[in-house]
Amino acid sequence: MIASPLIAHRGASLLAPENTLGAMTKTRDIGTPWVEIDVNRLGDGTLVMFHDDQLGRLTSARGRLCDQRWEDVQSLDIGSHFSADYSGERMARLSQALDHIQALDLGLNLEIKVYPEFTPEQIVFDTIKALDTQWHNFGKLLISSFNTEVLDLLHHWRPSWQCGHLWERIPNDWARRADALNLVSVHCDHRFLTPELARSIRASGLDLYCYTVNDRERAAQLMDLGVDGIITDDPVLLGSTR
Repeated sequence: MIASPLIAHRGASLLAPENTLGAMTKTRDIGTPWVEIDVNRLGDGTLVMFHDDQLGRLTSARGRLCDQRWEDVQSLDIGSHFSADYSGERMARLSQALDHIQALDLGLNLEIKVYPEFTPEQIVFDTIKALDTQWHNFGKLLISSFNTEVLDLLHHWRPSWQCGHLWERIPNDWARRADALNLVSVHCDHRFLTPELARSIRASGLDLYCYTVNDRERAAQLMDLGVDGIITDDPVLLGSTR
């Protein structure tokens, strides 16, 4: 198993504002050893820790992320929507997030987002540059994406890195794709995972991670199926499933 049995989704996003440095700190404070975050891209090429392609859900501003420059967003409040306790939270560059996560001694599941406004190459090569420069323990890094081209680029340029494919529903040819991309893991929506599929993936030697599980009974069922890790918004709630 590469990651831990519980992985804090966007930094335990039921306990702190998602994809913020404060959420990373919260993940460490509750004793969860791995965190999952999103890397996204601004219009000026800056890589940021942010999930959406729009600003509206998490800030008081409006607009597409691809139309923003770092100077446009660096002072936006992305914590007040969660609670007044996090009103000082600001969007973080990927470089800031990587430094903070390592300072907290957390493992990282980094999801690379790709929206239609930019190409996989535009985010992959800058992400590689950031990780080459800043990340130290690649045994504690697992990169995932829904985008097959992202994973193909990583397989070509950094074949030793640990990567997993994100799917909502795992396709019938998952084994062929995993072999072609030299994947180490499969990540899927837990609602569509069957016992037969779980057994097949585990028998292949790949790790199996399920998102986004916030129900204790369902988490226990998945563990019984042999799932390696559960990505959850509330690791404290699910901590008693193990």
